[in-house]
Amino acid sequence: MRFHYISPSLLPSKNANAVHVMHQCAALAAEGVDLRLYARRAIADDAAFRDEIVAGYGVKRDAIRFITFYGRLPRGDNLRIALFAAGKVLRMSDVGAVLSRNLYYSYLHAVLMRRPLLFETHQLEHGRAKVMQRSIMTKPWVTTIVISRRLQELLAEHQGVSPYRSLVLHDAAPSGVTPIALEQRRAHLERLLGEDLGRWDCVAGYFGHLYAGRGLEIIEAMAAALPASLFLVYGGNDADVEARRAANKLPNLRYMGYVPHAMAQIAMRSIDVLLMPYQASVSIGVAGHDTARWMSPVKMFEYMATGVPVISSDLPVLREVLHDGRNALLVAPADVNGWIAALERLISDQVLARDLGLAAHKEYSDHYTWSQRARRILDAAKQL
Repeated sequence: MRFHYISPSLLPSKNANAVHVMHQCAALAAEGVDLRLYARRAIADDAAFRDEIVAGYGVKRDAIRFITFYGRLPRGDNLRIALFAAGKVLRMSDVGAVLSRNLYYSYLHAVLMRRPLLFETHQLEHGRAKVMQRSIMTKPWVTTIVISRRLQELLAEHQGVSPYRSLVLHDAAPSGVTPIALEQRRAHLERLLGEDLGRWDCVAGYFGHLYAGRGLEIIEAMAAALPASLFLVYGGNDADVEARRAANKLPNLRYMGYVPHAMAQIAMRSIDVLLMPYQASVSIGVAGHDTARWMSPVKMFEYMATGVPVISSDLPVLREVLHDGRNALLVAPADVNGWIAALERLISDQVLARDLGLAAHKEYSDHYTWSQRARRILDAAKQL
């Protein structure tokens, strides 16, 4: 099958949507399709771009056929990618299957050209974009893919009409992630950091952006209350990292900054406890976009894959996947004392910590890999 994926993303980038795009495309290609990915690249030289994709995301060099363009203009990526892809795809007589996360391309393809489409949307649009989203999702030849059951419900409420056909596919993590044995994690982390960590009774980690609503104030409060535990915060843009470092006076809290995605995966597997303190309102770094009600964080599934116990905010949408005491500990988002108590509980009860990690890993393996998601996408494509 020839399969076209129209990206909303600049590649490579530090954004979670780029991680989603790269791993989903790699998984689709692994299923044997002729996968063509349309995007704007952040690196002028095409060979250097491909090297960075391999190093940054761990995908095989020749698995995906990249059809990209380089441009210096930092704005209007979605529209420019849409027009670029349209010039390639819409001229084909035998297109094959098309999956688009790009709103503008989706509108061109499904509404103006009236062609079958898998339309993946991760948000509620507003203004003119809302009208476009509604036009796309209500076409009989479109299957709308959403990342949570809650987004499926909210999309119907927001638009005043349900998608003609929809499919809930939570985000995922790469197949085949093998947990590091509990007794070996500290040695792995010491090699990664290049230091002896023997003085810390626990190493807790956070991976992700430092935007508002990500719960960094919770982690800072935990570090202040638990001086015998080390807290490592990976991710963030340079300005946010420097601001946090300048304000931080705690010796057991380290802002590690951004590391390539493949390296972050190794660090995740080497830590004692993983933290996901989303708050009631969660920014994705774009004004007016709050995803707390419907999100399906890639980070959650990557955490589950590690076999490391997870403490997460108890948000309704996350309960579609996480269950308190079964595959994670869930705490009210702003309950600092609850977060401290949850970490102390895992430090003192290694059996519970082991069991939570193993249960989460099994659920990831059984239900939440990019490969499983790819097979469901291909099944949906055959129905169009």
